[in-house]
Order: sequence, then structure tokens, then C-alpha cells
Amino acid sequence: MQLVRPLHETDGGSLPAANRGWPGGAKLGVVVLMHLDHVPALPGPDAGIPPSSVALRGPYPRIMDVHTTSQHEYGLRVGAFRILDLLDELRIPVSVAVDAHSARHRPRLMERIGESGAEFVAHGVDGISILHDGMDREEQRAHLAESVGAVEEFCGVRPTGWSGLDYAQSTTALEDLAALGIRWTADWPNDEVPNVLATARGDVLNIPVSIHLDDVFSHLKRGIPIEKWADNIVSSARVLLAEDAPRNRTLVLGLHPWLIAQPFRFAHLREVLRTLRGLDGLWWARGADVAAHLDGERDER
Repeated sequence: MQLVRPLHETDGGSLPAANRGWPGGAKLGVVVLMHLDHVPALPGPDAGIPPSSVALRGPYPRIMDVHTTSQHEYGLRVGAFRILDLLDELRIPVSVAVDAHSARHRPRLMERIGESGAEFVAHGVDGISILHDGMDREEQRAHLAESVGAVEEFCGVRPTGWSGLDYAQSTTALEDLAALGIRWTADWPNDEVPNVLATARGDVLNIPVSIHLDDVFSHLKRGIPIEKWADNIVSSARVLLAEDAPRNRTLVLGLHPWLIAQPFRFAHLREVLRTLRGLDGLWWARGADVAAHLDGERDER
């Protein structure tokens, strides 16, 4: 298989979106991106490649690991509802990345997400099948189509946003996503301003994830203490607000309810969001709101 160069490495492949300013004169756009992942107890011989957040420790997926799989189920049974209640209390909008299995088999959770006014975002087929360049192109297209189609069928809206499992992409995924009508992603942590990735099937707006503030990447993978993780989020927002930056900057906060909604961690999330809610100059938005505001325009540096 011949690989193509990633879009951010090609000339003109990633250009800043138009600097239109955030609504209300805000200096920083904040997007809360919650990830819902179904991790099967026994994935079977045809399972895909699991992300490191699932296969980080222990024997899974070679054999059943009840601790790994059950804590992800906790996120779907308990954690997601806890986070949604907090966001409703603080009047914070949210984009929710939903894999196909969760969309099909968690109707009460999908109903609760819809009640909150959240945006449904396509998120792969399950929590262990990561996108990668070893996939056959037709296999990849079927994977993406199943993801988008399941959200449309079971959540009642066709998604315009995409968040890859562990923010993974193949070098050809964006082109296939654009063909499915995807307008934005957060997978590329390449900037602090939204940028436009051009593909042969249309442009996709990248709203860069703040990868080192993501709960899994920071707390689980890097071992950052949860208290420090909370401090880092608030410090990042304050630095971005204080700097005299002319462009539309964003802070995309990735949350995984199986991890951050555990009660002893959740207390820190609650304090972080309450603190941020008290800061001036923030525009709280869903990914779709950012994409609609910027309208996919390019802006030369």
C-alpha cells in the first residue's frame, strides 16, 4: 500500500480559518468534547487494533480483562450522565463523540444527550477499532460510513463532526470523511487556532484538540496527578486569555466519562469547569458552532 503524506505536511494543506472574531468579543473559544466508547469483553479474532488507552496495561484484548472492559461500561452507565448533569447545571454546551455500538445499544443515554442540546459527533464503530493506514481503503470507507450512519439512524441527526478513537487518523481518512459530509474534526493538535484541511472531496475544519489537557492523555498515559491536570486547564485558559493574540484561538477539552467521572476525579472536573465559567472572555461552543461561525473560510498567514 502506498501512503500519502499527511495533510499538515503538504504545501497549503492546512491554513488558518478566517479570523472573524468570536461572538460577543470573546477572546477564547472553549469546546468540551466528551467521548463515549464501547469496549467489548471479548472482541473476537476479527477485532481491529485497540488504542493504547485500552491496551495500556494487562492482557486485553488477547484475553478477557474484566477491569478494562467494565470501567468503560461504567462510563456509559454512570459517568456520562454525571458529566451531562454538571454541564447542564453550569449551562455549558458539549459535543459528544459516540461510537456506532453505543449509538445502537444505549438508547437512554442517547436520549439524555439529545435532551441536553448536545451535538452528536461520529466516533468510529467501537472503542477498540482504531483508524490506521494498514486498513484496506474500502474497509476504511465502510468503517466510517457505519459510524456516521449509526449516529444518524439511532440519534436522529446526521453528524457533521468527527472525533477519531484516541484522535487517530489514517492519511486518507479525512478525504473519506469529507465525502460523507463531515465538516469538522478535532483530531490534529497542530495549532491554537482552527485551520482548514483541504481534501479532494472538500475542506474539513480542524479545531485542534488540546491534547495535553485531555484526561486520558494527561492523567492516564502521562501520569499527571489529577490535581495538576485541573491546574493545567485553568492555567492554559488564563494564559490564552492574557495574551494579545489577534486570531480565533480555541481550547478543546477532551473528557472520557469512564475515567474523569469517577467520584474522586469528578470533584476536580467540577471545580475546573466552575472556575472557567467564572472567567470573562470565553465563548462556550460546540464543534458545530465553531464550524458554522467560521464557515470553512481560509485565511493566509
